[in-house]
Amino acid sequence: MRTSLACLAALATPAVAQKVVSLSFARAGPEHKSLRKRAGTYSQELNNNLTGGGYYADVALGTPPQPVTLILDTGSSDVWVLDTHADLCQSQDLQYYYGTCLATYNPDNSSTYELVDRDAFSIQYLDTSGAEGDYIRDTFHVGGASIKALQVGLAENSTINSGLLGIGFSTNVAASDPYPNIIDLFVEQDLIDTSAYSLYLDDLFAETGTILFGGIDTRKFIGQLKSVDILRDAQSRIYSSFTVALNSLTIGKGSNSESSDLLSEQTPVILDSGTTLTYLPPRVARQIYQQFNAYDDTGVTGLVYADCGLLSSERDTTLNFQFGGSNGPVIKVPMRELVLDNVKGYIALGLELPRDIGFDDVCSFGIQSLQGIYLLGDTFLRSAYVVYDLDHKKIALAQANLNSTETNVMEITAASGIPLVSGVAAQETHTAGGNNKDDAGNGSGSGSGTGSGTDADDESTTDNAAPRALPVLNWEATAVAVAASLFSLVGAGLFVL
Repeated sequence: MRTSLACLAALATPAVAQKVVSLSFARAGPEHKSLRKRAGTYSQELNNNLTGGGYYADVALGTPPQPVTLILDTGSSDVWVLDTHADLCQSQDLQYYYGTCLATYNPDNSSTYELVDRDAFSIQYLDTSGAEGDYIRDTFHVGGASIKALQVGLAENSTINSGLLGIGFSTNVAASDPYPNIIDLFVEQDLIDTSAYSLYLDDLFAETGTILFGGIDTRKFIGQLKSVDILRDAQSRIYSSFTVALNSLTIGKGSNSESSDLLSEQTPVILDSGTTLTYLPPRVARQIYQQFNAYDDTGVTGLVYADCGLLSSERDTTLNFQFGGSNGPVIKVPMRELVLDNVKGYIALGLELPRDIGFDDVCSFGIQSLQGIYLLGDTFLRSAYVVYDLDHKKIALAQANLNSTETNVMEITAASGIPLVSGVAAQETHTAGGNNKDDAGNGSGSGSGTGSGTDADDESTTDNAAPRALPVLNWEATAVAVAASLFSLVGAGLFVL
């Protein structure tokens, strides 16, 4: 979980399709702009918080609307907010470790507030962060739409300084009995036609991006959109997470031939916007570390280190993820999304590097190892355009058209599901917003996804609970707290969901 502050901006994104709700994101900024409905669609921005990682949404809860700041999370299913009187928000000592509370909600100030179940909300993530309190209902305002009587967790105790906007399957809510979550009510209240949305994070430095509830934007991806099956949970046999089959993982360098497959077998992975880094099986992570001379120090400082020089020497190198089978979609992740120039800030706060690290210009690496649960987080998702179809149990992917300033929205209908259409022909060059970077390798991406098909095994080894991973920074707690609140360099952030 990220614990740094963010000032959030909300900007309307044009859309032309009917019954599409757009939730966009922007880098932290000082202004809050109004949202509005356009031609049957809705638009709102999320915020790419480079300081602490994560993608934040400025939404509102209650009548009259109370602004709240939530982390967009495809890996969980509850919407929850911080109570004005939450322990974290009242304690300077807690805020020293977990960060200052972002916008909170006061049920006493809402005429549409309703208590559902006292003390029934309790959620904990893989990084051991969590929150607990009551389940309530109230009107939820998102992207210019107002969802009536949404069940929401109201956190009275929390080790997370911002609530979450969980948009997964309702089977994965934290309540003992599943309830209609935000995606369900989007459809039930006729705001969108089907339980589906598309996610476009844009690159690491981008200020804006979009999630479209009920639609896709063909200007935001390259080549043909291709779908794969969502896998059932291996134990419960229900659909509870956005798990898909990763068929192969190779290293490519420009137009040269790729390396041999790093995977020994098809591997279930979760596409999770609430996780900052990417977590792969230990054997696979070690092979990648060896290829790029990365230094695994997760047992001491919680970080994997890489030479910042890779941003130039390996600028044409990509990790190529293929899904669903030999003809499935391929997403190419460039080195600029994997080598993160954030370690200098950590050093200034007291981090001591290993003496045998082997290079002087030290960055962190956006891939770590994890046993049993494998997560493709933001260091992967920024290179992809991803469509989540909960009704048809499909996920479609294509290479992201980075820094796109144009839009062409198509509605996803219940009858047809994801329209497997083509986007732009190749990566477009854009200069608006200052997002194109220099020759150090920090620029707009390239490459396109290829192929289609769904050759996925219907098994998953992932747990039913909302999984999270935390790169624990294990030097002095004081440095961690200060870094979480003040760190301003570009990077994946200190904490992930």
